[in-house]
Amino acid sequence: MQEQKESLCGFDRVFDRCRTHDLKWRQEGVEAYLNQKVRQDMIPMWIADMDFGCMDEIVKAVKGRADHGIYGYCAPGAEFGGHIAFWEKERFGWKISADWITALPSVVSGINIAIRAFSKEGEGIIIQTPVYDPFISIVKRTGRVPVFNPLKRKQSHYEMDFEGLERLASLPENRMLILCSPHNPVGRVWTEDELRRLAEICLKYDVKIVADEIHSDIVYPGHHHTPLLSLDPRYGQNFIHLSAPGKTFNVPGLKMSFSIIPDEENKKAFDTMQLAMSLDIRNTFGVECVSACYTENGIQWLDGLLKYLWNNAERVHEFVRTEMPKVTMEMPEGTFLCWLDFSGYGLTDEELLKRINLEAGVICVPGGWFGPGGEHHLRLNIGCQRKTLEEALQRIKEALD
Repeated sequence: MQEQKESLCGFDRVFDRCRTHDLKWRQEGVEAYLNQKVRQDMIPMWIADMDFGCMDEIVKAVKGRADHGIYGYCAPGAEFGGHIAFWEKERFGWKISADWITALPSVVSGINIAIRAFSKEGEGIIIQTPVYDPFISIVKRTGRVPVFNPLKRKQSHYEMDFEGLERLASLPENRMLILCSPHNPVGRVWTEDELRRLAEICLKYDVKIVADEIHSDIVYPGHHHTPLLSLDPRYGQNFIHLSAPGKTFNVPGLKMSFSIIPDEENKKAFDTMQLAMSLDIRNTFGVECVSACYTENGIQWLDGLLKYLWNNAERVHEFVRTEMPKVTMEMPEGTFLCWLDFSGYGLTDEELLKRINLEAGVICVPGGWFGPGGEHHLRLNIGCQRKTLEEALQRIKEALD
């Protein structure tokens, strides 16, 4: 019990991130993001990285590699795939082959590669909004058409609209679906039944699924993440899995992600497009990170992180219930993001943004950025110290009073 308490207390350590090049805390970066001036004492709770220090093993691994003094072109060895295979088996019971893995600079770049490899310009890409906003922008930038299949909301609970999906999937011009699992920003962890139903519809109409599962490790009590491709061998032959240690271990700046593609022809097409786009980039320090974090020690560190994040989520939920009853929120099933509905205040999105981001100085992501269904919402990143969270909640309350 004492060891657990000390582990949780470690997440209370405050780091001065303003003295780094971290985008989240750079005032100029935030002002460019909002196209507005912000308070100097802003509390950035927008971009999805956390304010916690990395596990010691990652820091030691990166420092050890840096001490070598030569940073040549990187070619990950067999142990790279072995660590990923270990993690997928230990966390999710999914047995994979290291031959299925391709190293990537980011999950977003993997989505970009997949779109270009498996669809044509002018074709439709199905997106389940409100959802991580780069899904929409990438589709547009590649000359494809975003096709919205909005999630259905029952009170504050979100579900997939399978009837609407089947109508869209049946149209020959719609060739792909980008799945967010767990879902950012609404915090759903999709059940096996939901995933199977989604997959069977897409198989029926030959719609390829690209599954962004970067938040797969951030799942709370009572819920379990299931990799889509693990459910049926047919899914592995038709769909694509993307993930990374970036969210789990707070290392997005190390630029290391990966795809898992069991089908040989699909993997060849994906890898060929990666080369054509000059995205066959391996970060030396990112490779060291994978070896350091996808281990038994990583599992123990993650257990402590999940307890801390769950306590933060409970605190937000309780504060909203008692101090801001006009705000509605469902407890997230996964991710370190809370999805808050401010429609009870009768404010426009512009007025809400002004009060919270500009006047209160609590920098959140506007809900409208996540596409249809995001109106009157804000996404709040709770991957921060409790002290920071408390101040942010109090500022939001005062801005709305």
